Amino acid sequence: MAYTMTTHSDDVDELLKKCVQCGSCILICPIYRATGDETFSPRGKLYYLKLKEAFPDKFDDELAKDYAKTIFTCAVCSRCVENCTSEVKLTDIFREERKASVGLFPNLLQIGENIEDEMNVYGLDNEMRAETWTMELYDDFPDIDDRVYEEGMTADTILFVGCLMSFRSRHSNVLKSILKVMEHFDEDYLILGGEEYCCGHPLDLLGKIEEADELRKHNTEIIHKTKAKTVITDCPGCLEALIDHHKLDDSVRVLHVTEYFDEKVDTVPNPLNIKLKYHDPCELFRNSEVTTAPRSILKKMGVEVIEMEPSCCGGGGMLRVTADNVAQEIMDQRIEKEKLKEEDTCVITCCPSCLEQFEQKGITTGDIAEYLVKALNLEEEK
Repeated sequence: MAYTMTTHSDDVDELLKKCVQCGSCILICPIYRATGDETFSPRGKLYYLKLKEAFPDKFDDELAKDYAKTIFTCAVCSRCVENCTSEVKLTDIFREERKASVGLFPNLLQIGENIEDEMNVYGLDNEMRAETWTMELYDDFPDIDDRVYEEGMTADTILFVGCLMSFRSRHSNVLKSILKVMEHFDEDYLILGGEEYCCGHPLDLLGKIEEADELRKHNTEIIHKTKAKTVITDCPGCLEALIDHHKLDDSVRVLHVTEYFDEKVDTVPNPLNIKLKYHDPCELFRNSEVTTAPRSILKKMGVEVIEMEPSCCGGGGMLRVTADNVAQEIMDQRIEKEKLKEEDTCVITCCPSCLEQFEQKGITTGDIAEYLVKALNLEEEK
């Protein structure tokens, strides 16, 4: 499968006209910082794009491969958008262009096929979506199976787990912590199990918008069937997809778990009295603008937050699939800049992908939910 020459939407054409090539996006771009190559910077990507538009007859397969590499060597962290003096939403342009280039990446095509065939990024039996992690929690939650959605069941709140947290074992403890907090507050909740389909965010990143929308129609229908008034999730990608693309009724609130925690918790019986470095997940911080709740709940827990530069960890945008060496260099630079291996301190975050990025580099890292159960004295509660 090769590159597919496409015509831009009017929206993207307008965005391209607004860009004045000033370069304010370059130095703050984690991809440029990691590679030192302006080709991979936001301005470099737009230069390639304008070249394609101006000389389509010269855009051969070799040039198309180079272009695809630049478009997919992006964490979609939105720092360029945040810093753009012309207010160009560059990530919208890059996402649209990915649709034309995805055929040049067999591993990305496989992820797309996995989702379309099995409704999750791993291509596993989607009926295992709840069983994979709940089977580890029976000692703490012997009635957990009663919380898995079946036709006709209703609840006030849905915990939307997401693909990453459903199928990767590291996150079972995070989910256990979230459930302990929910049960502590007598929450009437359900998890969707096999009826939870991928939120579509990964397909968005592949440019497969129509396919993503089909998944969302299903999720929206199931959530409405439960009559839930609140949907919570720990995954910033799922959060963005649920808020922006699922077309839920206005009566349904979508919250990140930190927003839910901040609403529920006033004080804690066991203040932690510790210092932790907080990492803002890009998709949560820039795309969904959730910045206050994580810090508020940490303060209530007795955590003194040590702020880090609000920079990318390399875990987003499918970067670990398309250019893992760049993703790792971004993480290495973050570790060095923040002196994470030189100081006796821990990192805390609230994104499964970010959590994995830090931990695979040997940095002691936890999710906010894992610390909250300690502050609420819930570690031994069932």
